Amino acid sequence: MASLIRYGLLFLAFGGGFAALAASQPYGGMLFAVLCLWGANMVYALEKLRERILFFWFHVTLFTFLIGRPVIGALRGELWWDYGHENVMFALMSLILTLVFLHLGALLGNQWSLRRREAAGWGLWEQKGFCYYFGWVSQIIFYLSLVFTFMLGMEKVVYIQTHTYYEYFSDFKSQLPYVVYELSTLTKYSLCFFLACMPRKSLAFPVLALYVLSAVPELIVGERNPIVLNAIFALSYYVIRDFFRVERETDGHANAVNSRTVDFADGQPEKPGQSEKPWLGILEKGALLLAVPLGLILLGAMNYLREGQGMEGGMNPAAIIADLFYKQGVSFKWLALGYGAMPFLPHNGFTNYTFGSFIDYFCNGSIAQRFFGAVSLGSSNSLLKAQMGNNFSHHLSYILLGDEYLAGHGCGSSYLLEVFADYGYLGIVVFSLILGLFLVCAPRLAGKNAVLFSIILLCMTNLFLIPRAEATGFLQFVLTMQFWAAFVICCGGALILSHKFYPRKGRIR
Repeated sequence: MASLIRYGLLFLAFGGGFAALAASQPYGGMLFAVLCLWGANMVYALEKLRERILFFWFHVTLFTFLIGRPVIGALRGELWWDYGHENVMFALMSLILTLVFLHLGALLGNQWSLRRREAAGWGLWEQKGFCYYFGWVSQIIFYLSLVFTFMLGMEKVVYIQTHTYYEYFSDFKSQLPYVVYELSTLTKYSLCFFLACMPRKSLAFPVLALYVLSAVPELIVGERNPIVLNAIFALSYYVIRDFFRVERETDGHANAVNSRTVDFADGQPEKPGQSEKPWLGILEKGALLLAVPLGLILLGAMNYLREGQGMEGGMNPAAIIADLFYKQGVSFKWLALGYGAMPFLPHNGFTNYTFGSFIDYFCNGSIAQRFFGAVSLGSSNSLLKAQMGNNFSHHLSYILLGDEYLAGHGCGSSYLLEVFADYGYLGIVVFSLILGLFLVCAPRLAGKNAVLFSIILLCMTNLFLIPRAEATGFLQFVLTMQFWAAFVICCGGALILSHKFYPRKGRIR
């Protein structure tokens, strides 16, 4: 049934495309095609949600940032296409291309998954003492570094009491010792290392709960993305672990695994034949049903609370949620206007926005500053950031907003704009194809070993933001000294402990 719905939506998408070609104003037909393609991709994700959870969440954020605004605007009868003909046509065409090739990439990823004979997560269950100690060391580092993360967050909360939201973005600089920031960066890395060692549910829950709560100070300041991304990450991890559980039980591995596993808490073997409990049980599903609408209402209210304004439409929950998606969808506007602004982008020799975060880290990062005398581009809005480097969001924001950018405003970026600026429509096609392949294959790849699982989890912390952010920013962590420091500490500690003490055979559960 799901396949029939999916193919029906794809047929309707082609119908909308042909209608757009025959119309003098093709915007409505192309938007209809975009919506049908998005719906087909969502149906595809829901067919096997456990395995395609990353594909699902990416399309949720893609709708939120790039599709929701024109759809809601069309339903309201607004001139949602009023950004110039060529600009809007680019925005709609780029959305059509990315949705089509995300789907094709997912189909390729699904074919690869069908050829894998072993159950997902089986490789991690085969690992021995190293994974046991790697998890213990990572968990200790997580709790220690979390203290410094909350210190930085509380400093922001204190600052916002006497400053505006835009002053925070343009002027805020931490006054805490730099070592506090460095130690706080270990939180995310140690979290992913710990979770990659397959801790049992009772140990994973407090860690994930604290990780979500660590973004509350940013929410108080007015930043919504951190807590949303953290919550999506936590839920995705639960779903992936449930995917591992179902795969093992379906393939008949559960009894064999449980007969030789080791409990993470006390090192005692479990009873043979004891199966793993579902990660998403009735309690978790009930909490989601309650938390999702309440969370959307709170996030919608933040649009006005952070600026001290009254809410449009009063306290009507449906109006608040619709307004949330409409305002978050402003990235569609910047997608369209960004195309028109491309001839005015600064040219400072070689410029590449797709890998801009990598280039700027090498050329202007802390290592380049200390050893090669490079100039820091800073982290807040400034003329230096707007005219130098390879950061598309700062370049575009200064072109479109001018002095408002210097006052703290910004328009963000999008992977569609960045890859198009560097490689044209072919860049959108290739990037979307690879992305769709990765989103579907990642959950099964995660079960190979703890290190690969850690890398995939770290990618997940920022991957879903790329419809309104840097194309490859979610991969930048592999270049940072903080990541390698965390890896050396956790991995080195695990190797020392596993060598010194009796190697505990089994896995963390």
